Amino acid sequence: MSRPARPWFPAALSLTMVGWGANQFVSLLVYYRQHHGFSEVLVTSMLGIYVAGLVPALLLGGRYSDRTGRKRVTIFAVSLSMAASVAMMGAVFGAAPLFVGRLMAGTATGLTMAAATSWVKELSQAPWDLKSVPGSGARRASLLTAAGFWLGPVAGGLLAAWAPAPEVLPYAVHILLCVPLLVILARLPETLTRQHSQASRSAGEPHHGEGRRRFRLVVAPAAPWVFAAGTTGFAVIPAVVPGLGDGRLAYATAAVAITLGCSVLIQPLARRVDTVRNARSLLTGTGVVLIGLCLVLLAILLASPALGLVASATLGSGSGLLMVGGLLEIQRAAEPHELGALTGYFYTLAYAGFLAPTIVAFLAQWIGGAWILAGMVLLCAASLGMVAINSRKHLPHALERVDPSAASTKPHTRA
Repeated sequence: MSRPARPWFPAALSLTMVGWGANQFVSLLVYYRQHHGFSEVLVTSMLGIYVAGLVPALLLGGRYSDRTGRKRVTIFAVSLSMAASVAMMGAVFGAAPLFVGRLMAGTATGLTMAAATSWVKELSQAPWDLKSVPGSGARRASLLTAAGFWLGPVAGGLLAAWAPAPEVLPYAVHILLCVPLLVILARLPETLTRQHSQASRSAGEPHHGEGRRRFRLVVAPAAPWVFAAGTTGFAVIPAVVPGLGDGRLAYATAAVAITLGCSVLIQPLARRVDTVRNARSLLTGTGVVLIGLCLVLLAILLASPALGLVASATLGSGSGLLMVGGLLEIQRAAEPHELGALTGYFYTLAYAGFLAPTIVAFLAQWIGGAWILAGMVLLCAASLGMVAINSRKHLPHALERVDPSAASTKPHTRA
């Protein structure tokens, strides 16, 4: 049986389908509240248990894939995502199946983001892809992850609103789409064999820990702003910008569309900004986020909803730049035997940024919105400073290990 011509695509599609399965639940929250009488506390708990599965899977799944291979972990994660959809079909019997399903969905998402992101990177280089350019793996994984996070709520919401059996059909569609994907994934090559991993460990011994040092000093300070920027763009801005009145709901919808749209559209540029000589991609992304936060502060002080939407676009762009830039830094610096682990750590820190709206809402009980945003500006400036100070430290010692053309200064024309 022949293998797919572009093996990276089915591997990246696993990120889309698992993200779809995890986020379709969000668009069904209103239905569960209305038709089952679930309280706000109960629904919030369902969102929280997702994180309880996500974070351990991110931290452990990548490390496990470094030892056993990407393929096995990814196939298991897609299967677990399907099982989560089966469980959540049981909402007709009460809330318990939803809790079980959400826990499994979080675990599946963490495993996929850690293992499949690494798999896509490795399948986007020789000998599996001879035409891709440096950075293609990071951009491909990031784009298809974002696609899943967007398609899940949209598809789930449309099916729940217009199709029969709203408690079952959205999950059934997800399961049916995953079945052929599993068949294709089983035909893909494993990129990290035990011999390859052992050879990489031996080769990496003279410079042991360089990738992790660069991660701590350069990637980690910027990582929380990946999602902190996005959530500020579509959740915080509609809550803190004055003068919206009855139009706040429509404004919030526009902020979501602008933030997420800019985050996706900007990602091809991130690879072009990136360079192997310093952390320019992360510096650019963090700088754009800093500008966006300053614009939010101005929008509050000037009571300007229009400026708030400009800030949403800026923050979304910064989020997209940081997502791709962080993955590029990790995939360039990490040895194969630690790529999955560092990818998991990166996503864990990035997801910490989702707490930004909650922290803002909590502090708003005692502190004005302008002062809170001023504090965020200072924190972001500190992150930017730390990345800048360490930008040229602990650079990869063997860039040709990743791609001999990685140091080219010519602009790339292929994606």
